[in-house]
Amino acid sequence: MQDTGSPEEYPLLKDGSGRGTVTPHSITVGPDGYLWVTTHDSALVQVHPTSIANQLKVTNDVRPLSAGIIPDPYPNRPDGKKVVWFASPAYEQDYDPVIEYDIVNHKRLNEFKLADDARAQTIASLLINKGTDQTPVWAYWVMFAEPVHTQVGYCDPEDESSTPRMYPFPDPKQNPVYDTWLWSVAVTTPKGTESLKECVYWATGQVSTTGNFERKTNSLYRYAPTKDDQPKPIALPGGSSQKPVHIVAGPNGDAVWVGTENPNQICRYDTELRNWTQRDISGGGAPRQMMLGTDGNLWVACSNGISHFRTDVGITELPGPSLPSGGDAMGLCLDKSGSEWLWYTNPTNMAIGKYPIPDDPKSISGKTQFVAQLVGETAPGQLTGMSGVVQYISNGIPIPGVPLTCRVVSEGGTTFSDGTTETLLTTDARGRAALPALRAGQEEDQVVLKVGHGDSEPPTTISLCVRSEPGKSTEADES
Repeated sequence: MQDTGSPEEYPLLKDGSGRGTVTPHSITVGPDGYLWVTTHDSALVQVHPTSIANQLKVTNDVRPLSAGIIPDPYPNRPDGKKVVWFASPAYEQDYDPVIEYDIVNHKRLNEFKLADDARAQTIASLLINKGTDQTPVWAYWVMFAEPVHTQVGYCDPEDESSTPRMYPFPDPKQNPVYDTWLWSVAVTTPKGTESLKECVYWATGQVSTTGNFERKTNSLYRYAPTKDDQPKPIALPGGSSQKPVHIVAGPNGDAVWVGTENPNQICRYDTELRNWTQRDISGGGAPRQMMLGTDGNLWVACSNGISHFRTDVGITELPGPSLPSGGDAMGLCLDKSGSEWLWYTNPTNMAIGKYPIPDDPKSISGKTQFVAQLVGETAPGQLTGMSGVVQYISNGIPIPGVPLTCRVVSEGGTTFSDGTTETLLTTDARGRAALPALRAGQEEDQVVLKVGHGDSEPPTTISLCVRSEPGKSTEADES
């Protein structure tokens, strides 16, 4: 397979000489359809995805450092707010929050405060069923790993106290295998399960030589709350000196992939066989953030470019690009318009870039599938709850981080709860997304919801009925 194109890079908030002026960290597509970039310079940057010179520096309520960023997992808030979440790894003696941020009015809506010296870096959303199979109650968590106090935790957006919940690791003084600097977190559930209780949490932990934050252990950790009394360390295939960085999980629970340094590799852990396979990264690049693409393959931001691997047992490496002006790639995200592009950050060059995803003849085109329809009918003028749950699948793997366009087609005036008929959703850590609540029109109607990834796939559809007496059959229903 030949590489089909080269990355294009664009300076962030460039000065008179054409150079960028802020250092980017991570990037996502916000619910407003714009790119949002975290930085090391007391700012978020909004970038128009098709007119990239159109950039806006946002500084209000933004701390000096901002890191991992995700779009608001809740679809179409009734209040119309557009929101992103990001980690803000503070300096010493300054608490380190996970921030819920209004990207229209440029203000902090909420912050989940961690300890004064905490350092959360990466975050991920998780759609969970807090109810039962018979009476589902779908809600979201925002997951994070916190290294200073060695904790994996989550923020519940519905918790008015804004208190993060923690899964603490054992005291490293009692067992040095837990003397580690946690970096990245992922979540899986066994195939065929929906229960929150069955979630398995994975985290990477590193050796650290930084002053008061010195740590001695490199390891992968697995924690299944219903089965384990504490997280279980899993030794890396390259030995105790191999340093894990980012982790990506196959959301169906079959495997996790870990990017490592010393040596620079992609390592695949089979969760059933409990064994590793590993592949060196061409050119010796050190891995940064990773993601699963809409092609079902693994994409890796590296110190010397962007690497590309199949997720098979052999972790086959595919052609990947070097960066056009050098530097290093850090953050990654998928484009909203389809499967043609991925976006990345280049901190060294103070730039962002986009790369055309080449075709892989062994990949099957991704597809949005319905997991559950939560609303089948409603009465005119009524507000429903979440209308359904979908999942994006490619090569048999649910894909996190896929922007999905959801549209309402109605002749009777039905809209989403904020009055719009089109919205952008993003799949969670298990490749799922909840469809928004609907405001039924005043006329009886057959409403259609269409969901898909840009123009790259025919939309998946469901329908629901708006009628004056929900639950009562009509002659048309019986015919």
